[in-house]
Amino acid sequence: MKAKVAVFGPESVIVRIQKLKKEFSNYELFPFIYSEANQTPELLEQAFLCDIFLFTESIAYCYVKEKTKKRRFSTIVIHCDEYILTTALLQSLSDMLPQKRISLDGTTEEVVQHVLTPLKEIQVDLFPFYEDVWDGRTVENIVDHHRKLWEDRTTDFALTAYSEVAKRLQKENIPVRLITTPDLCIKSALETVERRITFHNNTSVQHVIGYFRFKHLEQLPSSLKEMILFRRQAELDNFLQKFATQQDAIALRNNQHDMVLIGSKKLLNYLTNHFGNFPPLQKIEEQIKEPVGIGFGLGLTHHQAKEHALLALEMTANEEGSSCYIVNESQASIGPVGVKKQINPSFLYQSLIHKAKLNNDLSYNFIEFIKMRNNKPFSSHDVANYYSVTKRSAERTINKLLSAEIIKVAGSEKPYQKGRPRKLFALR
Repeated sequence: MKAKVAVFGPESVIVRIQKLKKEFSNYELFPFIYSEANQTPELLEQAFLCDIFLFTESIAYCYVKEKTKKRRFSTIVIHCDEYILTTALLQSLSDMLPQKRISLDGTTEEVVQHVLTPLKEIQVDLFPFYEDVWDGRTVENIVDHHRKLWEDRTTDFALTAYSEVAKRLQKENIPVRLITTPDLCIKSALETVERRITFHNNTSVQHVIGYFRFKHLEQLPSSLKEMILFRRQAELDNFLQKFATQQDAIALRNNQHDMVLIGSKKLLNYLTNHFGNFPPLQKIEEQIKEPVGIGFGLGLTHHQAKEHALLALEMTANEEGSSCYIVNESQASIGPVGVKKQINPSFLYQSLIHKAKLNNDLSYNFIEFIKMRNNKPFSSHDVANYYSVTKRSAERTINKLLSAEIIKVAGSEKPYQKGRPRKLFALR
């Protein structure tokens, strides 16, 4: 599954980014277009399913900066740096000579000083409104800055990094130039997105451990149990050794009753691609003809993966026949794996669009979430962990789905850590 990247900006910039994005294939872009930067907080709530948040104008980021930090969102902002400002200044001065008195916004004092030092011979006078002293200010404050300098005849024209400010000043017939972000800088931001996704993929789940346990042998008389267990263990061991070789994993006998499979990236990819149809479960049933419980645990460490695998194994005890569950690194449960549950994507999509009023991208993403979990009941904790959003954001979406009668309360589950039972939800 490709990573999802939300990109916020004016339509003209979004169109350029979508064209340049064609050079990068390991993530999907979800555009969130605004005409005014103060629309960004509302757009951010719609982008809760995304992995990375790219802001094409720093002013939009200023409106949601504290919120993204609090929620620990992965953000990338295209700032007006030395290269962008130098390019804009030289282009503007070339067109507007001999006018060299310029009101400026969208950058920092450090950037301005770095740019002015090598441009001393041009003798340009800048009157900046620094973005690093934003603190509660608005677009109106920036417009006032340019307007007052122009009306006082202190400046010849304005140079702004924000399309909204440029439109406002143009309406007031104040000479203004919009700082255009060069393609090179946009590509650099897209490369940063790609590097961040690659880093996340390489440093997230590294350890995978699976426990295999026969279910009903404990009910047999001890004399008969030992004989049958020995034969079944030998058959399971033979099967797992072959499977482990295919997945670059190791199969070990943990004790008299359990077999353990230890792997990493390749085994993880196999599990990810076989949630709905898990061939090992089917083959064990066909070859060994004895119900088996399988619990896989994912984790950043071996110990964490082992603890999660034991939790997943416990879940199989409630199933009659063979079953398999997974507990991921966020302690969200997935399963039963290998039992394909049918849903009607077309009907669900229509309901999400027309009843819950979710947009097109969010609707598709929710369907993908349901398919990934094999239509298993889910909690707000599961939604928050899977999509890397806050629990509050996940709860808001769940409330929309409840109000639209797309999902229903399906019980509760005991959390893996101390705390109140989590409410579970399922499709109606």
